[in-house]
Amino acid sequence: MRPRNLLSLLAVLMLIGCTGTIDVPATASPTGSSAIRPTPPVTPTATAEPQPMIVTLRLWLPEELNPYGGRPGSVVLAQQLADFSRAYPDLQVEVIVRKTHGRGGLLDFLRTARLAAPSVLPDLVVLDAADLAAASGSDLVQPLDDLLSPAAAMDRFPFAIAMGQVQTRTMGLVLGVDTQYLAYRTSLFDSPVDEPAIGAFNMISWTQVISAPSQFVFPAAGVDRRVNDATLIQYLGAGGQLADAEGKPQIDRAVMLRVMKFYSECVDTGVISPALVLDLSAEGQAWELFKEGVGGLAVVPATRYWREADETMAFAPVPTQDRTPVSIVRGWTISMVSASPSRQRLAVLLLDWLMAHDHNAEWSRASGYLPGTRGALQLWDVSSAERAMMFAILENARPLPQNEVTSLAGIAMQEGVVAFLSGRATPEEAAGIAVETLTR
Repeated sequence: MRPRNLLSLLAVLMLIGCTGTIDVPATASPTGSSAIRPTPPVTPTATAEPQPMIVTLRLWLPEELNPYGGRPGSVVLAQQLADFSRAYPDLQVEVIVRKTHGRGGLLDFLRTARLAAPSVLPDLVVLDAADLAAASGSDLVQPLDDLLSPAAAMDRFPFAIAMGQVQTRTMGLVLGVDTQYLAYRTSLFDSPVDEPAIGAFNMISWTQVISAPSQFVFPAAGVDRRVNDATLIQYLGAGGQLADAEGKPQIDRAVMLRVMKFYSECVDTGVISPALVLDLSAEGQAWELFKEGVGGLAVVPATRYWREADETMAFAPVPTQDRTPVSIVRGWTISMVSASPSRQRLAVLLLDWLMAHDHNAEWSRASGYLPGTRGALQLWDVSSAERAMMFAILENARPLPQNEVTSLAGIAMQEGVVAFLSGRATPEEAAGIAVETLTR
């Protein structure tokens, strides 16, 4: 092993935090619905290797989910790990916290440890869902299909199934996701729309945004030159596709024009201030302005809304042309790293504990992340109207498209958005700029 790799691994091991010892009685199980197929107790045989009195399970987490770091939801997660210790006193959980991306991040360190020190690899790891395909392609995580009960598989929202799959195999379970809401001040609308749009609740339409008596705030500047999620949702909600039948990036000129005309009408009525929205690059910035009283409608992260909204605010899906509640989700998946059947049988106990409906509901509500299962969302402590709205949003949510697609199409789309909002192009010209930028 190279000295640098050894020092890196030793440094990581110093970050380990133990939650206590954890037992494996055959009768013990987490409360709430189980996500994992029940595992039979391990029966020793005459040829079995001697097992230690306490087995250590390793859990690697991103720094955003550090149970001991003081972030939203961390106290709940730490308590759940402590409760697991009491339920299973013959197991010990070691938690290692790493940065999410880049050199020395979770994915990078999984690769390094597998080659340099496989004995320190975790049994379970929580990754950014965008890294799951890379982890699976490098054989760093194991399929979960044989561990899932049929009921648990059907309980997942469609986006969670897609987000956890690589090709046709389930490589991760969704622990929690973030998405975008339209936050609005309840005083603006007597009723969100003229007629019910989905089930028993209503949505805010493009027409209502255009005629709203207050500004519509969204991060038009985008991030890393890519289009903001608000515009991407408007495009998808108007029937646009980001890739053709062969998977190549594409932009539908007619759909892009419809979105630009919507923005044009908002600018004409003063609902959109180009100077304001072009100065915002992240949904969190729009939320901060909204909390300060700027604008009556804003595209904001669901995590911030659920942690910080007050009684003067409400939420709805981001407005689309036909009021279809399209949303883009990003989030965290938990995966099995251990390939040992005996260790998998034990690691499943911790995986099942964390994914149990009541545990996942409690943690996700405290952190603001949205759950990937209907059972967990059903246990959220919110009003029936809010829950109905959340169900509709998550039933229609989509994972972020592949990086190549969002990079190429997103950059081209952003060129058109900036060209229009900066006054350099008409809606027709802006739609053309987006298409031409992609084809160059």
